[in-house]
Amino acid sequence: MVGFIFLLLIIGVIIAIWIIKTYNSLQALMQEIREGYANLQATLKKREQLNGQMIDIASKYMEHEQLMQLQVAQKQGDMKQMRYLAQDFPELRANETYQKLMDQLETAENDILDKRESYNKRVKHYNAYRSAFPAVLIAGKLSFDTVDYFNTDDEKFDMQAAKFAKDDSEALKNLIDSGVKSVGDTAGRAVKQINKGVSKGVEEAKKIMGKDDGENTPEPENKE
Repeated sequence: MVGFIFLLLIIGVIIAIWIIKTYNSLQALMQEIREGYANLQATLKKREQLNGQMIDIASKYMEHEQLMQLQVAQKQGDMKQMRYLAQDFPELRANETYQKLMDQLETAENDILDKRESYNKRVKHYNAYRSAFPAVLIAGKLSFDTVDYFNTDDEKFDMQAAKFAKDDSEALKNLIDSGVKSVGDTAGRAVKQINKGVSKGVEEAKKIMGKDDGENTPEPENKE
């Protein structure tokens, strides 16, 4: 039984090491996603600022309907349509600031495409590892949820920040403490079983010894 308790302790140590190793792997993959998220979000904010500046300039030349069309084209990232809309307004087309903003916006759109592809690759790698056996057994308990890909919904993408802000170190501590307690409880039950078995053995031995003493006691001789 002592060997069994020792085995439980070894298993507990192995499980703890595996949990920490899995946590570190998940944490490293999540950190890569956080970096990709920050880079992509910064470019999205830049695009938003450029779009706002372009609208401010275009509002001096365009009517409400054309401005609405420009905003739709901006939201879709349709640079060709944005340039086309400016063709009907020579003064806007000749505005150097507007043209510089247009060039910067085109660069930002291409940058977003590259960063989006890089971000989604990181997400794919993380989700694949997180959902595979055996990491899937503890990923949720360690507060590592699946991460959504970035498509075109900026608002939904901004909501991802809540996932990246989680403090998963507390979840790791709780999981390890739970594992240690489980091993300790199992070992404690084993010790109780040992003590119970020893006590029962002692009682049985006493009974046997008492019986033997009774059998070996000589009967008194009858005197006539």
